Amino acid sequence: MTKTKKVILITAGDPASISTEITIKAIETKKINENIKAVVITDPNLIKEYQSKFKNNIEIHKIRDKINFSDYKDGCLNIIPIKLLNKVKFGKPNVNHFSFIKSSIVTSVNICMNSIASGVVTNPINKYMMKKGGFSFAGHTDYLATLSKIKKNPVMMFVTNELKTLPLTIHVPLAMVPKLITKELIRNKIKVAVKDLTKFFDVKNPKIAVTGLNPHAGENGNLGFEEINIIKPTLDEMNKEINMTLVGPVPADSAFCSSKRNNYDLIVCMYHDQALIPVKTLNFFNGVNVTLGLDFIRTSPDHGTAFDIAGKNLANPESLISAINLAYKMSINKK
Repeated sequence: MTKTKKVILITAGDPASISTEITIKAIETKKINENIKAVVITDPNLIKEYQSKFKNNIEIHKIRDKINFSDYKDGCLNIIPIKLLNKVKFGKPNVNHFSFIKSSIVTSVNICMNSIASGVVTNPINKYMMKKGGFSFAGHTDYLATLSKIKKNPVMMFVTNELKTLPLTIHVPLAMVPKLITKELIRNKIKVAVKDLTKFFDVKNPKIAVTGLNPHAGENGNLGFEEINIIKPTLDEMNKEINMTLVGPVPADSAFCSSKRNNYDLIVCMYHDQALIPVKTLNFFNGVNVTLGLDFIRTSPDHGTAFDIAGKNLANPESLISAINLAYKMSINKK
């Protein structure tokens, strides 16, 4: 057994979503790195239900939560079983699935932090249904921070082969964004990003572009003052520190063209869509959501539950495959 073999855990996600389908398809593909031992935390009966519907015959192999390489069986869907108490109808979200979804996440993180497992890949969940079930977090990212020993604010980063972006604000109304952009927010998120770019992506002294909030980066105050009063002073101050180069604020409408994005290791954006639109435009099926600032590796496919195509055998597993492979790469690079 070589030292490069790594166990990567995969959560169940919402059982009514495409999560089970893309997990099976990802495990069956030849696109997952051969050194990855993928282990899914789910109910075996959920896998069997999908198999009976679409005549899939991949063998299910149950293993213990105290993972050992000898437990793993190649060519199978290796599962650490948890119980799903309610019947699933693919494409029909059910608030009663909440405890199962949460259990898969918690179990995965606990195993990752207390075993030889090297990372967690989370399948999609539906925020609305989770909140109806009692979930008091905006999403995976905030919840995972509470399970981490570090207990600091996590940072969301989106990764494709062509680009890495980091949104300073995430799931908030656009009208709230200007009030949330502060020197402290910019400083804290960039510092976490710089640390983890070095730790997990082998990027030394990263060069980072930071977009403006307003069109044309404020146009010298004609279109807004956030760039002059908040963003630029913070970047100027941080550029006096070592181990990074910050450029900006740059106009967001031109920051992502190939002649510019290739000059940067990361582009920090002011809000959700400013960061997500270029990533999904460049590579819709292979984007990966990475959470920085945790004490364990977490990646996720860059898409949602897709209830509209769940149970129809139409889901594309490419983003999940990329998330699994990236979790492995991060674990290999880990300093």
